[in-house]
Amino acid sequence: MKNISLKAARLILALTFLCCMLFIALTSAFKADGYVIEGNIIAPDGEKVWISYEYSGKKFLDSAVVKNNKVLLKGSLPETVLCTLSNSSNQQSKVILLQNEHVRLIGTMAKFYYAEVSGAAEDALFNKFNKKKFVLTGDYRKELEASSTDFHDRASRVYLDFQRRLDSLTLAFVKENPNATAASIAIIGSHMNSTNVLKAEACYAQLTGLAKRGYYAKRIKAFIDASKAITVGKQAPNFILTDLDGKTFELSKYRGKYLFIDFWASWCKPCREEHPLLKKLNAAYKDQNILFVSISMEASEKNWRQAVADDGLSWIQLNDPGALKGSLAKSYSVMALPCNFILDPNGKIIATKARGQELSDFLLELFSKSK
Repeated sequence: MKNISLKAARLILALTFLCCMLFIALTSAFKADGYVIEGNIIAPDGEKVWISYEYSGKKFLDSAVVKNNKVLLKGSLPETVLCTLSNSSNQQSKVILLQNEHVRLIGTMAKFYYAEVSGAAEDALFNKFNKKKFVLTGDYRKELEASSTDFHDRASRVYLDFQRRLDSLTLAFVKENPNATAASIAIIGSHMNSTNVLKAEACYAQLTGLAKRGYYAKRIKAFIDASKAITVGKQAPNFILTDLDGKTFELSKYRGKYLFIDFWASWCKPCREEHPLLKKLNAAYKDQNILFVSISMEASEKNWRQAVADDGLSWIQLNDPGALKGSLAKSYSVMALPCNFILDPNGKIIATKARGQELSDFLLELFSKSK
């Protein structure tokens, strides 16, 4: 009886193992076929639902027509990517972290943003993180109001406490999900947008080898590498852009002068709030060996020119239509605005991200020494 029971147990174990392997094989095969978004969307016949995403510098777009309150989107993704679902009836959209899987979308066109998504495993995981982040952000705004702290004061106790909690939340999420694409995107949102390379690097180190081969993880690695190459003491990368009059500006041709290079955009409120100070400093140091150079990271040339005129900026004004996704932004590791660099006459970086009183003090000390 014991031998029979032992054989039966081994047989059950073997069958269980085979079933698991078959399930994994079938799941993998299904994922390789592509994604399916099956939607029950209350909308007039003929309305369209679009799905779009960006991958490796290219944009992809597909659509399907609503009929009898149903819509079906099919396609194939290179890997798990952030996709935007939008529609033809209004400006509402919904972002979903999608992989090759079968997903259900339920809602109305009138409230498309609130449509419910089910079956998207990575999306559900990322939403859990975002809900916790949303709570932290809400608490932060309440504390700002209660303490009358300036939202732009990055040295305040309220902000530093919020940042500490956000850092802790992000790191814990990455440690719990080191193989997930959602973890990479959480790192991007928490640390690349705040251009904090050390924190980004600490989180990146927690990702698995498989996760590091993903599209978003590669972006984090590129950010880390670029940030290390653009620190104080490093040579500033050369660039060529066009000014307001259509004349060419090449950085390497301005050796022998100090350069203050300011990255900004018309839509960036903190950037434009800094302009009165920059106007004051540019006037104060006009007879010194320093050039002020502003680079608008602006896809719209019209918006750039209008902002320059509105703010009365009189020094060298350049524009990069590649904006924050262009090669210049990557070479200078500009992931968020405002961002600036001060170069010495040899083209080496001597300061980064100096703003407000810190910038004023740095320039005062710099030119006091040079006298």
